[in-house]
Amino acid sequence: MYDEAVVRSFLRARVDGVADAGTNAAGCDVHAALGLQLAVLDRLVAAGDRLAGWKVGLTSGPRRDAMGTGFRPFGYVLESRTFSSGDVVERDRIRSCYLEPELCLVLGAPLRGDDIDPVAARSAVRAVAPAFELNEIRLSAGADSPTTIADGLGNWGIVVGSEAPAVSALTDTTVDLWHDDALVATRTPGTSMDDPFLSLSRLCALLHRYGRGLEAGQRVITGSFCNQSEPGPGTWRAVFSGIGDVTVRFA
Repeated sequence: MYDEAVVRSFLRARVDGVADAGTNAAGCDVHAALGLQLAVLDRLVAAGDRLAGWKVGLTSGPRRDAMGTGFRPFGYVLESRTFSSGDVVERDRIRSCYLEPELCLVLGAPLRGDDIDPVAARSAVRAVAPAFELNEIRLSAGADSPTTIADGLGNWGIVVGSEAPAVSALTDTTVDLWHDDALVATRTPGTSMDDPFLSLSRLCALLHRYGRGLEAGQRVITGSFCNQSEPGPGTWRAVFSGIGDVTVRFA
């Protein structure tokens, strides 16, 4: 069980978009912090929201092992903050927003257990889709790892495009990020990103520690190709080679 005041503090941060001074998980290790995050999720679901899927954190770039070798913490994605490509999002709904193009794996079958390898994980995937993760900076810059985990790794929501067949070598995908008519970035992660099916298998094993698993229809975002802090108004579009594109308009 977790201290009721701590759970409520993280719940308020998620709902209001900003954490107060008492919002911290400094007394937790990373695994206890994940449990605290799940306690907040359970409150949100009990209040009427639904779990839409998950994010796998620390899967790309130089910080992959920042919280421990091979440790990839998760965050939850809410149905109320899951958008379709082309939707409009009011900027004032997200405080200190930053946007990341990511691949989204769509589950076609349940996936549970701590012995799932990447091959088995892939067999449960129905499709891959282009996506944006919408992140929100709710914590102070000095927040420690357990607090960051308990806060859900900064996730606010996701935007998901049309599904495409899941193929191998997804880390060789190139993304072009556009803001209106301007090309902002082009990235091909290659070996700087974990294989998405490995990330899915790790997520499954980590959820198993808490008696949970993945369900058919859930979406899992598996790593940032790049990020754009404080995205301005207008239309943002990410084009993923061989997969498709996703757009979101901030108004």
